[in-house]
Amino acid sequence: MFYLLIRMLVIVASIVECWSFNSILSQPIINGTNNETFSKFINSIESAAADEASNYRTSTDVPLQNVKSIAVPEDCSQRNKKAEQPLHTKNSRLKKCCPHGEGLSIFRENQTDEFCDSTNFHFEPSIISAILYDNCIEDDEAVVELQYEIGNPCNSSLIYNDEDDTFLVLQDGSLLIMDKYGNDSYTVEKYYCLDMDNVSGITYAITCITAIEEHLKRGQMIAIAALMLVSIPCLLIVSYLHIRLKELRTVHGLCLSLLSMCLAMGYFLHSLVHIFKIDSKNTGYVIQFFMLSYFIWFFCLCWNVLVNIWYRIPMNKRRTKVQTWLVFGVNLLICCTIAGSLVAMTVHKGLPGMPSYFMQGLTASIRESQRYFIPPVSSFLFLSFIVMMISFFGFQRIKKRKSDTSAKNSSKNGTLYTNVATEIDEMKYEEVKKDAKCISFLGVILIVSWLLEIVTFYSPGPEAYLMVMEMVNGLQGVFILLIFVVVRRRRTIILRWWYDRGSHNVEDVELTAINK
Repeated sequence: MFYLLIRMLVIVASIVECWSFNSILSQPIINGTNNETFSKFINSIESAAADEASNYRTSTDVPLQNVKSIAVPEDCSQRNKKAEQPLHTKNSRLKKCCPHGEGLSIFRENQTDEFCDSTNFHFEPSIISAILYDNCIEDDEAVVELQYEIGNPCNSSLIYNDEDDTFLVLQDGSLLIMDKYGNDSYTVEKYYCLDMDNVSGITYAITCITAIEEHLKRGQMIAIAALMLVSIPCLLIVSYLHIRLKELRTVHGLCLSLLSMCLAMGYFLHSLVHIFKIDSKNTGYVIQFFMLSYFIWFFCLCWNVLVNIWYRIPMNKRRTKVQTWLVFGVNLLICCTIAGSLVAMTVHKGLPGMPSYFMQGLTASIRESQRYFIPPVSSFLFLSFIVMMISFFGFQRIKKRKSDTSAKNSSKNGTLYTNVATEIDEMKYEEVKKDAKCISFLGVILIVSWLLEIVTFYSPGPEAYLMVMEMVNGLQGVFILLIFVVVRRRRTIILRWWYDRGSHNVEDVELTAINK
């Protein structure tokens, strides 16, 4: 205000002096008095102009310096600190696009080629510990080490490279991208992946427009996880009955018990990850082990039927208790070895262990992340189908043999040929036949649901299809209980055990029903 008042006074004085100057000019210059007056007026104008210029410089120097200091500050102390700061925790991960020892194939000629390929470049991204302010970043020079999380979580992306853009990894694993036009602004991306081109060695950052994690709403994931929790008691009942009851404690029963237990554990951990959002890095490997074991145990069930129908029943071979546990131990060793080896290779490559449930392979790196789950499961289901087909021909072979023997016995009056019942354990044959039917029912459910799961994973369609597949997978425990306990008519054996371990009187009607 003081500065404006001075300016107004100077302008008024100038107007007055100009008016006096006009009046002076209107008078004739006769003597030296007018000359002196004119000289004084000129001097006053020059003095006023000099004072005004001096005042202008004095009044504007400080604001200009202040504006300059705000535009290019020496530190971020004059800025407001952001409310949300990156924090380093045990769950912080640096997102790498490709497995360890591999890089991006950015310049591949054929777009159908692999997204990742082997490389000789060593991946060493820049990681800083920073404090974020409004349009300002402060590095506290702390050393940060982050574990890698492999895979690209995006279904559509933006790509940056370190030659044209500036980006760094923050201490919480998020990606800091600076404005490439030289401004002070920046962005922080949580959904991204970082890797080097396997040919040029240029580091590329792929940021997500839409993240896979947001494809399925949280409510939908919780609903499917709830179905898995419903299956868990059913699976535990099946597992307990086939271990506890002596009559069911065969190779088939023990394998079925472990199959149910593995699926129950996989469902339980999978539900915890999605309901409570716990760390899925190490938990994912455990889930992968149990889910792989589930499909391997199903193959063991199919193989047991094949051995019985082609070898043990025709040769009338009976297993002792020691042989039963020995065969089961071999199956257990094979299952743990195969599943453990696949998980070990997953860990070695740095791939996520979480199976493909709740996921769609919208990018090449997501499909790459399932290399040790989807192909092995598909292989075991295919082998199980082949084994069941071979077992079917085994049943046809025995059926034909029984009919031929019956015809010969009737024509020869039983003098030259013994009855097939003396050659083949009829009860064992019927038991294996029922096992095969139950396994076939479960196999149809597994194969059909898995084929549809693969279709929705590799060829993403409407979200409703994915929901239906996950609901079917989540209810597998209920299907197993219905197939192997209810449809199998285990009521008599269970009641015999339930009522004082054998004091229950089994009626002839029940024996007839269970033998059918």
